[in-house]
Amino acid sequence: MNVGYPGKFFAQCDTAYFQREVQLDKEAAFRWEGPSDVILYINGVRQACADKRVVLPAGRTSLLFEVITNDALPCIIVEGAGLEDTGKWQVSMDKLHWTIPESALMYNKPYVLPDDTRELTARIKPKEIFPLRNAEVVNTDRISIGKNGYVLVDFYHLEIGRLAFRAKGTGSITVRVGETPEEALERNDKILEQYPLEPIMLNENEEMTVTLSDRALRYVSLECDRGAEITSLYFDAFVWPVEHQMSFETDDAYINNLFKMSAATLHTSMHRFYLDGVKRDFLPWSMDALVSTVAGDYLFGDQQVSKNGISIALMPLNPQKSDIGIPDYPLHALFGLKQNYLRYGDLATSLQYKDRIVQLLDFYASIVDENGFVHGNYGDRQFGYTPGWSTYNGPARKGIASYAQMMLYYNYMAGAYFANLWKERALARKYRKLAKDLKEKIFEHFWDEERKAFINGTMNDGVTTDARISHHAQYWAILAGLFPEEYYDNLFEHILPNLPNYYEVVSYEKGYEFLAYAKAGRVKEMWKHIYLVWGDWMNQGHTRFPENFMPNASRARQLMFYNRPYGLSLCHGANGVPVVVGALQGILGFSQSDRKTNEYTFCPELMHLKHVKARIPVKEGMLDIELNVNGECSIKIPAGCVVRIIPGTDTDPLTLNKTGIYTFRLMN
Repeated sequence: MNVGYPGKFFAQCDTAYFQREVQLDKEAAFRWEGPSDVILYINGVRQACADKRVVLPAGRTSLLFEVITNDALPCIIVEGAGLEDTGKWQVSMDKLHWTIPESALMYNKPYVLPDDTRELTARIKPKEIFPLRNAEVVNTDRISIGKNGYVLVDFYHLEIGRLAFRAKGTGSITVRVGETPEEALERNDKILEQYPLEPIMLNENEEMTVTLSDRALRYVSLECDRGAEITSLYFDAFVWPVEHQMSFETDDAYINNLFKMSAATLHTSMHRFYLDGVKRDFLPWSMDALVSTVAGDYLFGDQQVSKNGISIALMPLNPQKSDIGIPDYPLHALFGLKQNYLRYGDLATSLQYKDRIVQLLDFYASIVDENGFVHGNYGDRQFGYTPGWSTYNGPARKGIASYAQMMLYYNYMAGAYFANLWKERALARKYRKLAKDLKEKIFEHFWDEERKAFINGTMNDGVTTDARISHHAQYWAILAGLFPEEYYDNLFEHILPNLPNYYEVVSYEKGYEFLAYAKAGRVKEMWKHIYLVWGDWMNQGHTRFPENFMPNASRARQLMFYNRPYGLSLCHGANGVPVVVGALQGILGFSQSDRKTNEYTFCPELMHLKHVKARIPVKEGMLDIELNVNGECSIKIPAGCVVRIIPGTDTDPLTLNKTGIYTFRLMN
C-alpha cells in the first residue's frame, strides 16, 4: 500500500503486521503459512506454534501476525475458523497506519509468492530473414553466413525476451538487436539504448547452443567474420498472462488492424505495471500507467496491474514538498482510482488507499497559492509540469499551468465522490467547496472570452501571462466538466485544428484527450486524427505504437528521443490507448454512469462502417453487441445491468433492464 513516490517502490520494508478480531461460538482450529518468520500473538500474548496451527477458544479473540521476510513481500495465508474473509483483516507496516490488505486467489498456495514472476514464455520464430551480405537462407531453419557476411532477422513482434539459436563454424558471431532495422544494423555501440552483446566464439568441430541475455527487440542482425551455419533460431518473449476480454471487429480491416496493434502495444508493455518503453526504461510512470488502464481494464481486466499503477502514482504517507518530483503526476492517481471503481465495482481499493487519498488532497490544498493554484516549481528536485512531450505550444514547465489546476479540480471532485461512497459527508463537503472555489479562479484567470478557450497560464516566473493556447487545458477542462459545451464547435472546428504542430507532434497524453473527444461527441474528428498519426505509423510497417509521433519528420528524426538516435521507445503502452478509446467510447459510444454504476449507455457513431461486433467486459459480466447500419442489431446483457441504447440523434433511448438478448435498429 505504501510504496511511496516517486520511484520508491523497491524501498526495503521487511516487516508487516496483520490483525483482526474473531468471534467464535465454539473453539475452532486454523492454520497459516508465510514466506519466512511468522509470529502469532493471541490477545497480545506471543504463541509458540512450530506447526503453524492453533485452536482458538470460543468467544472474542484478538489475532496479530508479525511477518518478517528479507526475500519476499510480507504476506500470509490463513485457513479455518472463518478467517479467510480478507475484508475483515487489517495490515500495517508500523502498527500505526492500518489499511485493508491486498489479496488475490492466484496466490492461495504457500509456494506461490506475490512477487514471484508470473510471466509466460511465448516462442516466436522469424517472420522474415534478409541475407544482406555474403549469406544465404537455405531453408526456414538454416542460415549460412560466409566471411564478413550478415543477415537481418525480423520477428515481427516487438517484445522483451531471450534470443537463442544453434551455431557451428569458425571465428565469431556478432549479434545486434533493435526495434528497427537501423538499430539492429548499427555498428556504433555507444549510441545504442541497450548494452551491446559480447561476440560469440564458435567451435568449428562442435555445434553449440547460444542463449543470449534478455533484450527488447523486433529485429536481429547476425554477422560472422569467418563463416557459420545457424539453425533453430527463435525468440522467447516474456508475456504477461492475461486473457483478451474485449473484442472489437468491423467490416473495415484497416480499423481492425489498428485495434489489434493497440492491444498488442498495451500487452507488450504489461509486466506487473503498464510500463514505459520496454527497451529504454522498463519502468512504471504514473501518467503512463494510469492512462493505460483506460484501455487495459477492458482489453485484459487485470485489476492488480491497474492497482499497481495507482500505488506508485499516489504520494507517500505524510507527504512533504521534498517528495514532489513532477507536480501534476500524483494528480493522475484519483483518475485511476475512479476508473478502477467504475470498471470493477470494488470500493475496497479506495478504502485500502484511503489515508493516502486524503493526505494527497490535503497536501495539495496546503501548498497552493492564494488563488488555490498548484505551481510547477517547488524546489531544486522539481522537474516541473509534464503533460506529455507535445508541448510546442506550451505550457511553461515551472509556471502556473491552467491544465494542472483543472486536474486538481478533478481530484477534489473525485475526492468528494469517494468521500460520499465512504459515507463521510463532511469530507465530501470540504472537497466540493475546494473544487467550487478553484473553478471560479480557473475561469477568472485562464478563460479567454474572445477566443472561447483556456490559455496556458503563466510563464516560468509565475507572473507573466502565457496567453498561448495548447490542447492540454482544453481536454482536461472537458474531462473535468469545466469546458462550456456551447463552445465545443469552436474548439473542435477552429481552435484545435489550427494549433501549431498539433498533428505533427503527438505524445502519450492522447488517450486522455480522445476521451474528451468522445465525451464531446467528436468521433469523426477523433478518427481523422487516428488515421493521420496511428494509421501512418502502421502504414510504415510498425507493429507497436511508440512514445510519441512525428509523422512529417524524417525517418531518423522519428526514431530519435532525448537527443539520442534510437532513444524513442517504439512500444509505449499509453499510445495503445487512443485507438481503443476510438473504438469503445467513439464508434460504440459506450459510457457508464458514475452515479448509478450499473447503468451503461451506447450511442453509436459508425462513420462509414456497415457492421460492428464487439464484446465489452463490465463488472456485472459481458456486454455483447452487434450493430448493422441497414439491418437488425442485437445486444446481450448480463444480470444486474441497465443498458440504454441511443439508436439515433432524434430518437428516444431504449432502456433495457433485464438479462437477455434484445434486437433493435439504428436510425439514420
